[in-house]
Amino acid sequence: MNIALLNYPNTNNIGDNIQTLAVAQHIDQEYSLVDRDFLHRYDGEPCVVVMNGWFTHEPQNWPPAPAITPIFFGFHLTLKAASVFEKHKAYFKRFAPIGCRDQATAEIIKSWGVDAYVSGCATMTFPARTKEPAEPKVVLVDQKRGHFARSDRKRASQIGHILPFPMASEVKFEAARNLLDFYRLNAGIVVTSRIHSAMPCAAMGIPVVFTGRRDGRTAIIDLIGIPSVRTKWFRRTRIESLPARKPAFDDVKKRIASDLHARLEAHGVKVKFPTSL
Repeated sequence: MNIALLNYPNTNNIGDNIQTLAVAQHIDQEYSLVDRDFLHRYDGEPCVVVMNGWFTHEPQNWPPAPAITPIFFGFHLTLKAASVFEKHKAYFKRFAPIGCRDQATAEIIKSWGVDAYVSGCATMTFPARTKEPAEPKVVLVDQKRGHFARSDRKRASQIGHILPFPMASEVKFEAARNLLDFYRLNAGIVVTSRIHSAMPCAAMGIPVVFTGRRDGRTAIIDLIGIPSVRTKWFRRTRIESLPARKPAFDDVKKRIASDLHARLEAHGVKVKFPTSL
């Protein structure tokens, strides 16, 4: 069966591209890309599309074209989209069960009378790195330096997940690959407000502290034990005082990967277990 993964011309958040790379590492055949926000325009050959991630900037464009068979896995709905998508609950029933990234999304879909469960996210299945960096870096990801002591700021690398816009899709995916490589090869600790920095880094065995907003969308970090703080409460804190730890969640990782493989194989898609980024 042909398979397509999600592309994001309509956004400059590289975390979206990381989510597609997370699914791609499980695919053992060629795949194409389709625009997440305009799936209704698809006019290619029949294909399976893994509906993972945040939906959507254009909820009025739902549902996807008939040639697309959706696999709902790691699916997240915004409240704005949910009010539109509920009109298409028959579509969701047709392709249930709906694997949701978070409990909040699962509860919304269940309230429509549709079978849904928390599948987790494919970004939680990146393989653990095989060795520690020789010179581990403190990496601040969309996290203000000013929250930390001056001496800590001098030794920290600061990066962000928001890229210049517009930018060609192939450039964004290459940037996402390079960023994952940077984390894997260099990070000694990651302090981040982005769940799609926190989850892949934790999966790679990097100590992580999550500093972003806590709500139904981000509660998934609790599934794998990523510690969370609000840095505005810790003005001028020392980085070494943060509760960073390397989460151990191999059992969760295996469950998520096996579930994704089963969903893909049911549609004739060839799968593999990832061994490297």
